[in-house]
Amino acid sequence: MTIEISAEHSQKKIGLIKALALSAIIAIGLLVAMWPRLAAAHGERSEPPFLRMSTAQFYDTQWSAKTIKVNEELIVTGRFRIVENWSFAIAPPRLAFLNVGVPGPVMVREASYIDGVNGAASTSLEPGRDYEYKIVLRGRIPGSYHVHPMLDVLDTGALLGPGNWITVEGNAASFTDPVTTLLGNKIDLAHYGLGAVMTWHAIWIVLAIGWLLYWIRKPLLIPRYEAVMHGEGESLVSPTDRLVGIGLLVVTLLILGAGVVATRAMYPVTIALQSAWMRIPPLPKQPDTISIKADRVVYYVPGRTVELWAKVTNHGDKPVRLGEFTTAGLRFMNATVSKVGADFPPELVVPDGLVVEPNEPIQPGETRQLHILMTSEVWETDRLTALVHDPSSRMGGLFMFFDPEGNRSIVEFDSEMLPIFRRNDTQTASASGS
Repeated sequence: MTIEISAEHSQKKIGLIKALALSAIIAIGLLVAMWPRLAAAHGERSEPPFLRMSTAQFYDTQWSAKTIKVNEELIVTGRFRIVENWSFAIAPPRLAFLNVGVPGPVMVREASYIDGVNGAASTSLEPGRDYEYKIVLRGRIPGSYHVHPMLDVLDTGALLGPGNWITVEGNAASFTDPVTTLLGNKIDLAHYGLGAVMTWHAIWIVLAIGWLLYWIRKPLLIPRYEAVMHGEGESLVSPTDRLVGIGLLVVTLLILGAGVVATRAMYPVTIALQSAWMRIPPLPKQPDTISIKADRVVYYVPGRTVELWAKVTNHGDKPVRLGEFTTAGLRFMNATVSKVGADFPPELVVPDGLVVEPNEPIQPGETRQLHILMTSEVWETDRLTALVHDPSSRMGGLFMFFDPEGNRSIVEFDSEMLPIFRRNDTQTASASGS
């Protein structure tokens, strides 16, 4: 009898040691998984090419500064075109929300505007039209972050614009977020209610740990498995276990009820969370002074080159030249016509990436056949070459033409594209010679 009790005691002791070891392994694993690390990545590259080329095209994007201090403002401005030939593979932009893409709550969004209208609510967007946006941010946590304008589209997800590295300097502890409530009270959202949040977390953590420890003291996986296999699963949950479960449920409901009563007494005046949406009209439509029709578009995989032949007609009253092609936040420039400001991220610019033949003004009323080459490794580094594997291999973007006074005409481009898996010597020589 003494030997049996000793053996049973030893088994319980071994089981407790195993449980503690398993808990320690799980805790260490969670700690390693959640430990913050330095991250340097471009999230937009994870989006498929059709999502970046055939939805929203951002252009004229500017960041007011590259370095700000904690509590200082950063303003992101620009425009975006909701493309006319919106991809059939995703939901149309019947409801969208202007947002900003940053790695976590490292900045606070102070305000956002679409065409000068408060962008705090969602809005419908019209294909083929342009919108002007402005996002006001404020530095919160020091570090270097990739900041994008972004559209969140219902049933589609996030559509990222071009990103720029912004550095936030200073001390995170000095961050404040003062606001005035509807009752006229001045509070700091950065610290307001922090004690209550920590108290509620502590309450639920204590309950969770208690519940976990209650079950850990019992046999774990293998003994329970053997009991189930031998038809003794009912013995794993005793009447005491059921009483403990019912007791915990009652305690949880009492805590929730007390919390509701206390909260209503402390904050008698509240309003519901707002979920309205509004209609924001697009910018006035510019005259269609330029039309472009693609005859053939190919992509040379070995040479990382898009080559296209297109007929361009100038319906305006001034001669124009092709100066830029922008797609997926990347800018291919014809350096003889247009240049990029020094503040724009250089990794998103191909200064001589747009070769136009003939590179001459297109006169009013003239239709000209253009041979266009766009050669750059960014097709590969930005993962746009993945479009050759899509069921519908198409590319899109915005061609920008300029008259002698610098006035710009934007023409949306969308076409099927044929991938070529061999080197083209004529194309290579032409690109290098330019």
